[in-house]
Amino acid sequence: MPAPDLAERARQVLRANDAGRWTKPSPAQYPHQWNWDSGFASLGWAAFDPRRAALEIESMLGARWSDGMVPHIHYDRRYLADYFPGPEWWPGAQRRVAMTGELTSGISNPPVLALAASMVGPRLGGEARAFYGRVFPALRDWLRWFRASRTLAGSPLPVTVHPWESGWDNSPRWDFLAAAGLKPRRPYQRLDTVHVGATQRPTGKDYDSFLALAELLDGCDYDLARYRERSPFCVHDVLIDALWHRAARAVNRIAIGLQESPPFSEPELEEYAAAFQTLHWSEMAGTWFDVDLLTGRQLTAATAAGLASLSGGLATPEQAERAWSSYLETTAGLLPVPTAAPGPAFEPERYWRGPVWLIVDWLVAEGLEAAGLTEPAQAVRETVLSLAAAGLHEYFDPRTGAPLGAGGFSFSAAVVLDLLQTKGKPAF
Repeated sequence: MPAPDLAERARQVLRANDAGRWTKPSPAQYPHQWNWDSGFASLGWAAFDPRRAALEIESMLGARWSDGMVPHIHYDRRYLADYFPGPEWWPGAQRRVAMTGELTSGISNPPVLALAASMVGPRLGGEARAFYGRVFPALRDWLRWFRASRTLAGSPLPVTVHPWESGWDNSPRWDFLAAAGLKPRRPYQRLDTVHVGATQRPTGKDYDSFLALAELLDGCDYDLARYRERSPFCVHDVLIDALWHRAARAVNRIAIGLQESPPFSEPELEEYAAAFQTLHWSEMAGTWFDVDLLTGRQLTAATAAGLASLSGGLATPEQAERAWSSYLETTAGLLPVPTAAPGPAFEPERYWRGPVWLIVDWLVAEGLEAAGLTEPAQAVRETVLSLAAAGLHEYFDPRTGAPLGAGGFSFSAAVVLDLLQTKGKPAF
């Protein structure tokens, strides 16, 4: 498909999903505002409507908590009956919002929104400074929240408390959770399989665990120490940890542009980078893994999370080359980049257990480029555009490229638009 035609289709997707101040991830499956979805969506809007991109970011930041946390879902009252789980599964969250009346979930998301703000600003021309002045305090406070409320003694890296928080809900990364046999106290009825077939969605056992963890976290009043004592899920998520570092550097650059003091010192960021390498890098495997804080061990599922973490800009060129070559060999014969490698846990059509996600490819390409691996980065970007030509869907079969999940998907459209334009690219 010619690039102008694909670009127009992508713009149509964003316009169709425009809810006014924010963008639905898809027309029916996800009718509310999601944190990292809005970060990606703003990159798409920036390609043809920078002011709308800025509004997307500001809208998501308007859902922040009084302690600075920016939640993973910002609920819209118009669509509460159309999505499960709703805000009733996070009752304590509604007491914590900075703006009375906002409805949110009780967990956060990878801080793509901060990166997006640093990329959208330059597209606003003379309005950039005012935009940065509006968003800087909230972005700063959100990243500080990770350090103040989500760290444990002995490490500067944030703790991830729920698979939904990672964005990779049912990834093989989190299969250890099944052994806990969690079940929520309340009965429930899923809505996510109404619009997408059950074979492409998380299993019922996955959902039991997800909802039970939400109940547990809310029951602990979102206190990390209490939650850790009772929960089987506390991890250092390799992608969140990597993106926090890049987001912190982006927010520092915004501060300097505003003639403010950078909120994160260079020694602090260097300490963070060293801790990231120490905890996440596996010399034996040649990639980065998540860490289970309850056992202290790395979670060595063969997934694309380590490659996606290249987008944090923390890898040496040698590490990036080794991680890329290893995963390419492990996933030979599949389209890049499957979210899980072939093996017992590989399910090429089920959500985060194998399909290619265009946002993951975008992150991988960003990281490869930053590490100097220009040709592999370009190959991944070309895969994004090739898959998108078959449909702007949520994810794709890594064997055939067939579209899967919800159609008309905003962040798939957004990364296509970002790749088809040349300005506003992030700097590491």
